[in-house]
Amino acid sequence: MVRLAGTGTLVVSSYGAIHAMELERGQTYRVDTGHLVSFDETMRYEVMRVAGRKSTLFNGEVIVAELTGPGHMTLQSRSQDSFLSWLIPQIPQRGSGSGGSG
Repeated sequence: MVRLAGTGTLVVSSYGAIHAMELERGQTYRVDTGHLVSFDETMRYEVMRVAGRKSTLFNGEVIVAELTGPGHMTLQSRSQDSFLSWLIPQIPQRGSGSGGSG
């Protein structure tokens, strides 16, 4: 994590669209850490491992952050890990294609 403070313009890049959320005092929200972009210093957070359907599919535990308001947070609509999980099997393996001489 990176802590930022000061005045001025901050430019943030994300994977996918950025969605802003506002949590009221005591309101909680649990999110996959791969989708969390930023949150206010006023928010309490806890990082935890969660086992479930997704962990069974991907042979691993899901890491989530549970944030508690009040405060402002932003999420990204896509996860780089999900994209790579889809992309890597699509990449042709060296020597497995046809048409080359050998």
